[in-house]
This record gives sequence, C-alpha cells and structure tokens, in this order.
Amino acid sequence: MKKRNIIGIIIILVVIIIGIVILITNNKTNIEDENTLYSIKFDNTILRFERYDYVSGQNQLVGVQKSTNNGKDFEDVSKEEITVSMEPKFIFLNEKLGFAVKKPNNTKDNNKYHGMYVTKDGGKTFILSEINYDNPNIEILTIEDVPYYEDNDLKLHCSIYQVKQDNSGYEDKNLYFISKDEGITWNLEK
Repeated sequence: MKKRNIIGIIIILVVIIIGIVILITNNKTNIEDENTLYSIKFDNTILRFERYDYVSGQNQLVGVQKSTNNGKDFEDVSKEEITVSMEPKFIFLNEKLGFAVKKPNNTKDNNKYHGMYVTKDGGKTFILSEINYDNPNIEILTIEDVPYYEDNDLKLHCSIYQVKQDNSGYEDKNLYFISKDEGITWNLEK
C-alpha cells in the first residue's frame, strides 16, 4: 500500500472518531437538558427546576439547582424534592422567590385551595400555598398561570368552573388573587 493511501485512511478514521465523540457529547447534553424544566439567569447566578425522577400517577419529583459561575457547574439546592405533574409551571421572580404550580391544582381543604408551592429561600425549602376562596357553586379552581407582579402587588390568575346562578348549566369565570406574604396565602382581589 502506498503511503498516501495510509495517510488518507488515517485522516478518515480520525474524522469518524471525532464525529462519534461529538455525537456522544451532544446526546449526553440533550439527556441533561430533558431534565431541566425551567431555567432563569440573574447576573452570574442561574436557577433551574430539575427533574430527578418520575413517580406514580403521571407525576415527577423536582428540585432546584443553582450555578454561580454562569452554568459551568450546578449544585442541588433543595433540601427535599417536591411532587408536580407532568405539565407544571415554574417561575423565579428573583433569586429568592419562586413558584411551582402543580396540576391538577384544585385540592380543596376548608375553602383553601392548595395547588402551588412557594420558595422564599431560592429553592432550599418549599411551602404549599393557600388560595382562600369560599364559593359553594364551585366545581373546579384552576391556577391559570404563574404569579406575577403588577404595580408592586403579587398577583395570581385563576379560573373557576361553577354552576350558573340560574342553575341552567356551568360557566367559566376568571379570578385574580393577591398575596401580601410573598405567595404563602392568596385572597381574592377586590
């Protein structure tokens, strides 16, 4: 075999090996990205909700991870994972205050609806928030979106599915709630 053919074969093999390494690296990154459900950057700090495992009944265990070096390294922040559905909604409004809306999110206990977790310490701990709403005609209360600030008030958009006042059927109605304690409790906006 000529020297020229051997060099050509070696170059082709090197290119194939480099291609395989790139493919494996990209697949590994994609697997990691599948578990990142939400991510936000505040200066050099990145906070993200990360899926750790699947649990029975179409739910998943999630927690918060944090990077202080622009995403080069992440550390687990949450002391324990929270359980959310397969279609949750997440937001961090700043480096400390964050929310995880689970679905279904209409668990009711004494006119208090529990459908959202709040963290006030950047994801270390979570508290199940309470939406206070007393309506005997209500069938379902749904958290439609993540909390947001409007004119310095922390607000939450919900909807209900209730019996019409004339009992002729059901109707959807939008409601807006305000929290004065950073999302722990929510009361109907007046």
